Amino acid sequence: MAYQLEVVDLHALPPAHEVLSEKEQAFYEGLKIQKRKTEWLGGRLALKKLLCTHLGGKLADYAVLTPGGVGKPTVTAGGKEIKLPFSITHSNGYAAAVLAPKARYVGIDLEKIAPRIAAWKNDFFHPSELTEDTDEFLTSLWTQKEALVKLLGSGLTINSLDVRVVGGKPQLLGRALEIYRGLGEPQITLETRPLLPGFCLSVAVGK
Repeated sequence: MAYQLEVVDLHALPPAHEVLSEKEQAFYEGLKIQKRKTEWLGGRLALKKLLCTHLGGKLADYAVLTPGGVGKPTVTAGGKEIKLPFSITHSNGYAAAVLAPKARYVGIDLEKIAPRIAAWKNDFFHPSELTEDTDEFLTSLWTQKEALVKLLGSGLTINSLDVRVVGGKPQLLGRALEIYRGLGEPQITLETRPLLPGFCLSVAVGK
């Protein structure tokens, strides 16, 4: 799959003023919870590193903000929107971003491998998906489903059972299928990578 990926350690972030634009800093300072501030800053650092590599410039030249505070963030530079597919995620001390310049849509999810209660498995997975029962497999499966949801750009409007991954292949039903058709039915490829020890990271790309 043609995408660029960046992971940053949230315990080793540079000062916010080195990363953020003026408008971003104003939003950042308004966040009250330190964990949220750290994750927010880390996600933008990861994405901006990719943008600088792809387009040039400095980290603070780019602004990654959500218009109206609702929905997916947009990227701007010099007051103009940069329409490149991207996605951001964070989990347990790390943030990651993906940039897919040659794709139409992209989604990413990072999760730490950990034991899950039976109710979680039964609530969020269809029996056809549960071909294994290890913590690593279930975490990987969860990241795949979340990456697909982010690619669709639908957030909480989709039932998790309408986004399935069986044998590594996406299956979309119900509302998820409606949204997919509305996007023009892009060809979706899905990849899970062992990028960090003890974590699963999945990327979904739609061309």
